[in-house]
Amino acid sequence: MEKHELMKILVLIESVYPEFTVKDETVENWFAVCREMDYSLVMKKLSAHIRKSPYPPLMTEIAVYNEDDLVSGREGMLLEEEGWIQMKHDSLLPKEPPQMPWQNEYFVGL
Repeated sequence: MEKHELMKILVLIESVYPEFTVKDETVENWFAVCREMDYSLVMKKLSAHIRKSPYPPLMTEIAVYNEDDLVSGREGMLLEEEGWIQMKHDSLLPKEPPQMPWQNEYFVGL
């Protein structure tokens, strides 16, 4: 997504939701995340959000990435933030839970 496309999105959000104000840092923060997104798909998701919600969207609610970028750059990262966090969390867990010395002694006969 280009910066001028992001500006169209932010202006639309601001016009529909008067409590949403666009500042310079808002544009920079959104662009840092949105540059990898597909503009037309984000606009579709934003339109659906506007129809159903009286509140301005969060980035995660309208985020849509190009599938080619996902496969090559993110190695299967899920689009939903919660799913990605769960995947990251699970990858940091040990494969087998550690056992205490007393457990080794207790479970020998079982």
